[in-house]
Amino acid sequence: MERFAVIGLGRFGARLATNIAASGAEVIAIDRDRAIVEELRDQVTLAIALDATDEQALRVQGIDQVDTAIVGIGHNFEANALATVLLKSMRVKRVISRAGNRMQARILSRIGADAVVSPEDESADRWSHRLLAPFLIDHVELGEGYALVQLAAPRTWHGKTLAELDLRRKYNVTVVAIKRKVEAASETGADSYEERVVDVPQPRSRVGADDTLIVAGFDADLEKLPR
Repeated sequence: MERFAVIGLGRFGARLATNIAASGAEVIAIDRDRAIVEELRDQVTLAIALDATDEQALRVQGIDQVDTAIVGIGHNFEANALATVLLKSMRVKRVISRAGNRMQARILSRIGADAVVSPEDESADRWSHRLLAPFLIDHVELGEGYALVQLAAPRTWHGKTLAELDLRRKYNVTVVAIKRKVEAASETGADSYEERVVDVPQPRSRVGADDTLIVAGFDADLEKLPR
């Protein structure tokens, strides 16, 4: 089982820690504020109040043994940067640090962060795509102007194969997976359904009326897909 440490339990860090723990992973949550730590104690594997710039304290709690550490300190960039450097010097396999702006992101990358997350920017990007293309269920940026999206199969595609739709030629996009509602086991015996990836797309794959398609392409092309 992969082990995570989340340092800094503001809105971003606390939500991240509880979401990761809810998936079944081991999560150590760290903050200097004891009140915040107490609130999360029952939602993560271990919640600790300590100074994340204290190397000895981190080692005592086994932070040097985690697979991934996320530094989510948002209000004190100096502490964020110091914790990032310290975790890298402790040879934590992967360190992800939160940046409040582009300059902070550059600094964190240069001092060793394996990845940098900017929650406010990413949230704004997701919402801009939702507002401009509300028919897209979800949007994940894979690179500059290139994304992976989910959308309900348009009515004009129902019953057709991917070869018949010829989406790469017509829209310059690629279907990478098809999700479909399938019957699931229910303890009560009542009908129950869940959405699963049911097909690795082939030219003969046929699009169903209730399918959700996962499509990759440039944003400008994705926004031209039929509603």
